[in-house]
Amino acid sequence: MRYAAVSCPKCGRQRMIDKVSASSGCPYCNAVCGHSGLNILFEDDDQSTVRDALARMHPFDRTEKKRPAADIDPLSTLIHRYESCSDIQEKMELISKGLTCICGTFTLDDLKKVDEKNADKMLRAMLELCIIHEVRYGRYSV
Repeated sequence: MRYAAVSCPKCGRQRMIDKVSASSGCPYCNAVCGHSGLNILFEDDDQSTVRDALARMHPFDRTEKKRPAADIDPLSTLIHRYESCSDIQEKMELISKGLTCICGTFTLDDLKKVDEKNADKMLRAMLELCIIHEVRYGRYSV
């Protein structure tokens, strides 16, 4: 088999193709293109050699993709962490600590921003398990 590094004619991103097949789809833009008209940047019989050549053409640099800290929304980060958590006890601790950190003291409305459907049940359960306490009427904290 013969492999090649090519540029997609639609989006311009480099990718690897198997030259045995007549056409392939771009993994970035899903454009299907025939291999006969593509500009070959690098070619070899070994697939890993072509991958290495692609990596050398465009080295991976994590610093390019980092967002400034000012762009990070703490509530959306909390919601993402909450939704990816599976244990209910961990969810309650995560949401109580997170909202306390973000808001100082939080309300049922703040809790509804994270989990609108289960906010009332979560609040009662967190109070019952002494994960949170009511510091003022309707205001809660860890």
